[in-house]
Amino acid sequence: MSIKTKTSWKALPIKLDFNGRQDLISFEELTEYDVADATVNEETQPAQLTEAKVSKRQKRRVERLKEIEAKKLRLMEDANIAAAEPEEIVSSSKVLHSKNNVKRKETSKKKSKSSQKPSKNDTTTSKNENPTGCSSKFKPPEDIDMSAWDALMVPEEVKKALAEMNFGNPTDIQSRVIKSAIQSKLDIVAAAETGSGKTLAFGIPLLYHMMEDKRRGIDKVLPQQEQLELQEDDIIVDDSEFPVDEDKSPEKSLLSLVLAPTRELAIQVKEHLTKAGKYCGFKIIAIVGGMSVQKQERLLNSKPDVIIGTPGRLWEFIQKGNEYLSKLHLIRYLVIDEADRMLEKGHFDELVKILEVINCQESKKSKRQTFMFSATLTTVHDMPNRLRTKAKVVSKTKKLETLMKKTGVKEKRLVVDLSTKNGTAANLYEARIICSNEEKDLYMYYFIRSHPGRTLIFANSIDCIFHITGVLGVLSVNPLHLHAKMQQRQRLKHLERFRDNPNSIMIASDVAARGLDIPNVRHVIHYQTPRTCETYIHRSGRSARTGKEGLSLLLVSPEEMPMYNKLCRSMKLENGIPEFPCDTSVLVTTKKVVNLAKEVDSLEHIRKKARLNNDWFSKAAAEMDMELDEDLLVYDEDSVKTDADLKQKRNQLDALLKRPIFSRQFNAKSQKAGKMLTSESTQRSAIDEVKKIKRKV
Repeated sequence: MSIKTKTSWKALPIKLDFNGRQDLISFEELTEYDVADATVNEETQPAQLTEAKVSKRQKRRVERLKEIEAKKLRLMEDANIAAAEPEEIVSSSKVLHSKNNVKRKETSKKKSKSSQKPSKNDTTTSKNENPTGCSSKFKPPEDIDMSAWDALMVPEEVKKALAEMNFGNPTDIQSRVIKSAIQSKLDIVAAAETGSGKTLAFGIPLLYHMMEDKRRGIDKVLPQQEQLELQEDDIIVDDSEFPVDEDKSPEKSLLSLVLAPTRELAIQVKEHLTKAGKYCGFKIIAIVGGMSVQKQERLLNSKPDVIIGTPGRLWEFIQKGNEYLSKLHLIRYLVIDEADRMLEKGHFDELVKILEVINCQESKKSKRQTFMFSATLTTVHDMPNRLRTKAKVVSKTKKLETLMKKTGVKEKRLVVDLSTKNGTAANLYEARIICSNEEKDLYMYYFIRSHPGRTLIFANSIDCIFHITGVLGVLSVNPLHLHAKMQQRQRLKHLERFRDNPNSIMIASDVAARGLDIPNVRHVIHYQTPRTCETYIHRSGRSARTGKEGLSLLLVSPEEMPMYNKLCRSMKLENGIPEFPCDTSVLVTTKKVVNLAKEVDSLEHIRKKARLNNDWFSKAAAEMDMELDEDLLVYDEDSVKTDADLKQKRNQLDALLKRPIFSRQFNAKSQKAGKMLTSESTQRSAIDEVKKIKRKV
């Protein structure tokens, strides 16, 4: 709000005592003026002034939103649905104004033309990223033949959504499971390789049955009926003795509950079910840790039809006495994803308590349909020799019986095992490199530079993740990271960046090992040998999804050979995992760079640790208004010499990174970027290298 003066200000003849008011001179009055809205002149302001008000963070956010919208508009244009249903493609964060659509369409056409040219090294970039592998070539919904889903009794509402998702044909696990779950309403216990479409295998039956329940009007219960059902196990109740209060309307109850081991997997399942149930009219929410409790309370108060959650946060709401979750025993459909991990002894104690609440009534338990899915549901550990005489060897059958008993699976069930002999996907190629712990950084960096592509590196500890991130960061790789100590927003942000960049590198703990559907992950590197074969299978399963090829590379130190041998026995690999071929001449050049990078990272870590220590004591002393004892500070007498040494090593490393890793080709543009180069003519596909070894064998 602003004013425009028509006359000058006039002084008022008021006498005041100015003692103690030195800043007060006089009073003035303005009688004639116009009120003007500040927003009127926004368009006339110079562009520089308006841009100055926008922070850098807001600019980055706007640019990010524009990138997301450009991708969605490109898909909308290819599918020819922009004119018919423009409201169906909506960004998860915000939708930009429609007046900019014309410009975006022109840019999307240019991008689509350039994206049609496949790269020499990446054979998967020209294909549509498909989380279930039903169809690799994208087609408009009206051109997709959906007749294959008719035999599985999939409703039209779901088929329409599947067509928009470009899922023309069901996968093997979906063909074996969906019809039995819909027609016979059997409990399902299924094991299939990673990336085989297990989410839709239980998601489609859930949507079908909930639609039927809604049509029949049994998705709501009367409060009095609920109280009577609690007494069914003790006495026989005559409904005529308890007339229904006509003033009380039926209350909505929770229909389905899906439990997942990790937050990222729960959010991913929620997104997949939301897309598949787009035209079904159900409200699906995710209840996971690391997110706002107040917001999730509001979501629960909205009485959703489906809840996908992690056991910890869900049990927290149950303990708080959430009204909607107090009727958890009335759910009609229960799904436990990654069931072997969820029910493993010593993990997810909250899940055991939740199952006790759900199965407290035998009458409701007998009417409930239960789904259990995992890629390692039938995988059995190889037990050490010292335990074979003390404990019984667990077989596949016994493991399944134990899991089904804990979950409450009925006798009327369907058990499907489509897992391969060693548990990994059929298109996954495996290789190993035996080296010392000090050489793991060398071989990891050599592989990343020699074989570019979206790569996921797994480590057993968070400290190891920090070490790898530091070394690769000094080497100008700038990897992403993912572990349990990160805030949930940051974890989701890093996952999104990893999906967007086809050559990105991510270092992760086993938080990212199960269930995450990240498209076109070409390589999985096990920096440390996994402790169990289940962990190895799920880590490797982030690659070679939806029928595409992938590579799993295992770095094994001499200290890890016992775990490696146990892994081979559990996976029935008699000849072990083949050795990955390495170019020794390139390794010699790379070794100098990696060793220098480790020295720089070590010096920077020491400086950072000392700075954080001194800053903490200085801040604490200032807050308490005390003098700081210098003995508490970390003081290095040779700090000047250390800084000079660090600067010198930095300059040496920058000079080495500007040189090509292969001497055949040199790129001046990449030299300016400060990155160690690889020649396109000498870059080989890591998968092709392993294929050659298999042919020789």
